[in-house]
Amino acid sequence: MKKVILFDAFSFVGYGLCCRMMDKEIHVVGVDTNPMENSSEEDKMLRIGRNAFFEFIELPKAMSGQSMFAQTDAVIYPWYGPNSSDRIKEKGEMLQLVLEYCNHTKTKLVLVSAQSLDRNTKDDLDDELNDSWYSKINIDNSLFEHRKIRTTNIECLFTFIDFTNKELEEGIHKKNEHEEWISQNFYV
Repeated sequence: MKKVILFDAFSFVGYGLCCRMMDKEIHVVGVDTNPMENSSEEDKMLRIGRNAFFEFIELPKAMSGQSMFAQTDAVIYPWYGPNSSDRIKEKGEMLQLVLEYCNHTKTKLVLVSAQSLDRNTKDDLDDELNDSWYSKINIDNSLFEHRKIRTTNIECLFTFIDFTNKELEEGIHKKNEHEEWISQNFYV
């Protein structure tokens, strides 16, 4: 994989994935809202923003057309996660458009949801998103459509939808399976 679009690049899981992919010299187009001044998101942007393998695109601009999707190897979409419950409806609506764009451009889509298993501090959880965790994912070539990853304090579900050989209806079905698993296994 050479280039990915990563939504919610400054979120808990998005940032962890972004750092690991840049370490592997994968060009990451990070899509998110412009961080507020003096926020943890701004701190994350400042840490990765100067990296040659990172490019930031503000969310509204990224969704203005599908041309960006045609020039990438995969789209990664963090959906459910720690501290994201207030945005689930908005993220679900945007996901529908992402599915359509990926289908039209025949781009691979990876849905990611995560939850904290314990009430640890955010720093403790960030430390778990290391190379060992990343190597279990195998974003480049997954043989499984759904992959569950568990560390000491984090449980994740990755759903791989390869639109190079699937139609939109099949992608929506896989998205619904992902959401069903989340509703049965996560504390949302």
